Amino acid sequence: MIASRGWTLNRRVFVFSAALLAGSLAPALGQQAAEPQPGRTYHVGFSQIVDHPALNETRRGLIDGLAKAGFVQGKNLVFEVQIAQGDVANARNIAEKFLADNVDMMAVCTTPNTQAAIKVAQGSKIPVVFGCVTNPVEAGILKSLDQPTGTNVTGIFGIPPVAQMFDIMLQIKPGIKAIGTIYNAAESNSNVINRLAKAEAEKRGLTWTEVQVASSAEVKNAIDSLVGKVDTVLTGQDNTVSSAFEALVKTARDNKIALFSLDTATVERGALASYAQDQYQTGMDWANDIAAPVLLGHDPGTLMPARYRRWVLYLNTAAAPAMDVTIPPQLVAQAGKVVDDESVYVERCLDIFFGNLKRFLASRPLENVVDTRLGY
Repeated sequence: MIASRGWTLNRRVFVFSAALLAGSLAPALGQQAAEPQPGRTYHVGFSQIVDHPALNETRRGLIDGLAKAGFVQGKNLVFEVQIAQGDVANARNIAEKFLADNVDMMAVCTTPNTQAAIKVAQGSKIPVVFGCVTNPVEAGILKSLDQPTGTNVTGIFGIPPVAQMFDIMLQIKPGIKAIGTIYNAAESNSNVINRLAKAEAEKRGLTWTEVQVASSAEVKNAIDSLVGKVDTVLTGQDNTVSSAFEALVKTARDNKIALFSLDTATVERGALASYAQDQYQTGMDWANDIAAPVLLGHDPGTLMPARYRRWVLYLNTAAAPAMDVTIPPQLVAQAGKVVDDESVYVERCLDIFFGNLKRFLASRPLENVVDTRLGY
């Protein structure tokens, strides 16, 4: 009996000591490692709703941010990119593929892709880390902006500074009286921004006219319907509109309408000005605050959702004469980026042409598809 008790005690001591040793050598459950595991290849499934410059720039920042954290493509990271081509059903199919592939993390960009990924990955252990989302609570992605989810979901989000954008618009075009906008009401982020912009316009005594579209093919007709009704157009961060933004630029120039946007990537495409999140830096923050910690083992359910932190002013002085405005020098001095070469717009048009040529040859859907009968 005495010997038996001694063995039981010694065995318990041994097991307890082994557990302590194991804990000192490996991260505990949900504890973040300091660096990627040597010899391991991580698989990130990335998806976005459409292929356009703003989202692509955020993706570039995410990839560079992950590399900075030690996750490098071609070395220890497979970063698989899937584009839903504007189709929510495709977004779900992509999420189902990532689930079947048992990726280490779903990195989803835009609200529709996030909503699809959350539904598909529910009940699984695959983390869903989102970005490119305006208001995740209104979209049903989060229950709270200020609390961890307790699930496999977390991400980064931000609401554009609408009031500051109006201040900039009025500095560039002091006599604004009527503002128009175009957006897809099926996009939750667009509804949020439209509501905020409409309230701001009315607060300042400005007329607000909105036109809804369901696809990029309707954008040209929508902007044409605003001619004669508005002297200014402000677009939000609508993926449908961004896919056909050149249609807005052409009509705005032809009719001396001042064109502004809350999407910084549109300034190189012909918009006069934008004050919004720095897309590349947002991608870097997405990696640093959320994606890298999750890949290193941090439980996404305990990780606080992050907010956009860097807002930048982009101006296009080359577009100003065509829209019959002058951008004040003091505003130019404050800008983070100034486009002063008209060739940038031409280069963007060529990018669309050659990109669509590749898509056509690959039997893929085209970008910026507009009804040519409308004259565009």
